[in-house]
Amino acid sequence: MSRSKSIVFLGVDVDLFKSCFFKQEVRAPPKPSFFGRQASPEEEWDSFELIVFDSGSSTACADLSEALQKPGVRSVIFQDTGIESSLLSTLRQFYDTGGLVVFFGIYGDFSDPSTLSQQFLFPSAWKFSAYTKHEYEFTTTARDYIDYDVKTQEYTKSNLLSVPVQDRWMVAKAQPLHEYIEEHAGCLDGEAPDKEWEKEAEMAKAGYVKYCESLYQQCPLAVHKNKNGGRLAYIGFVNGGGHISYIVRQLVANKKIR
Repeated sequence: MSRSKSIVFLGVDVDLFKSCFFKQEVRAPPKPSFFGRQASPEEEWDSFELIVFDSGSSTACADLSEALQKPGVRSVIFQDTGIESSLLSTLRQFYDTGGLVVFFGIYGDFSDPSTLSQQFLFPSAWKFSAYTKHEYEFTTTARDYIDYDVKTQEYTKSNLLSVPVQDRWMVAKAQPLHEYIEEHAGCLDGEAPDKEWEKEAEMAKAGYVKYCESLYQQCPLAVHKNKNGGRLAYIGFVNGGGHISYIVRQLVANKKIR
């Protein structure tokens, strides 16, 4: 039976995408209902028709254009910023008219974020910032978009971006202030602080905001929204651990279009 909802893959290694994100998921608890309104039912991966196009095919542009005209398309995913110009124009048109375009950034090419910024005419550039491990937390914008009460993602390695504040969906989680002070000034172990400890503690407190701001420039999931409601998302995850498979599915399912 034909599915009414679809996700389009353009030039994507779909087996790699599936190996990362089509895994058994760590389920988050549902958001509480308000005034009798329940969270909308989940949509599993097998709820969607996966439409796969080879970006090198001679008919790729015509096939993609035709597919994106269908009302059930939730998102289109690609992974190469060097795709042919006609394909990029088709993606841009979909994005400009309110569609969700997702970049699968598993390979972590340093130039991809800035290239995407130029290709999709962002007012402020995205930049690659790091490839490292952190524990992450959602921004308020992302929590409003995700249907379940996911607030953090466990310690994992990702490709990370520096993006404007409105484009941040996940950021590296900062240490609590008390831990940060003890790490820099030392653990008192029940002893009263001396002058040297107090001096180091004040220096640590003075530097805490800068430390937090540096972490907020390390985003594994960034989403830019245009004036027509179209979105360009960058997925920097390199595995599907913890809540990641669930997060990615919720993103590409694009339930906000309904």
